[in-house]
Amino acid sequence: MQIGPYTLDNNLIVAPMAGVTDRPFRQLCRKMGAGLAVSEMLSSNPKVWKTDKSLNRMDHMGETGIRSVQIAGADPDLMAEAAAFNEKNGAQIIDINMGCPAKK
Repeated sequence: MQIGPYTLDNNLIVAPMAGVTDRPFRQLCRKMGAGLAVSEMLSSNPKVWKTDKSLNRMDHMGETGIRSVQIAGADPDLMAEAAAFNEKNGAQIIDINMGCPAKK
């Protein structure tokens, strides 16, 4: 499977799940054969990026494989800023949340 310039090892993709798909879980999924493991959903609101929870979710240090980050928000300018910020922090693919069933 090809996503932009990135070729996945296979078409098995671990969906982004808040509170589940942290870096250790993504690495485990990759080790067990997933072609891609997407990060937990990150807010496009820069006011929350400095919280421990967000900093942990944005940590891709030492991560192997293609790094994909999901962002969520409604403001186009903040979404663009979040995409650029995450790319600068190691994201290779930006996934946009377009309908999470969470009650928030």
